[in-house]
Amino acid sequence: MGLGVVMAMNQLVSIGGTSVGVTLPMDELRDEQLVSGGTNGEPLEIEETLLRVERFDRGAWQVVRTDEHDFPAYMERPAFCQQAQPTVEA
Repeated sequence: MGLGVVMAMNQLVSIGGTSVGVTLPMDELRDEQLVSGGTNGEPLEIEETLLRVERFDRGAWQVVRTDEHDFPAYMERPAFCQQAQPTVEA
């Protein structure tokens, strides 16, 4: 009998009417310093972190930790969100 490899199973969960997410093991998130607390009555603290999910093959996905500098256009506010500035002063 061969030795088996233990793999974490990640479940899809609904996070809204049109979206689903994947559960990630809390211990692994702690190792990456993305979460802290949540034990011994401490509140769970989640770091504000951007993650990118990429499909790289049929049925194969990858979660990549990234930051706003990887996608600067995503973090910029479009011009139409900015308040108009007067061009002439009275």
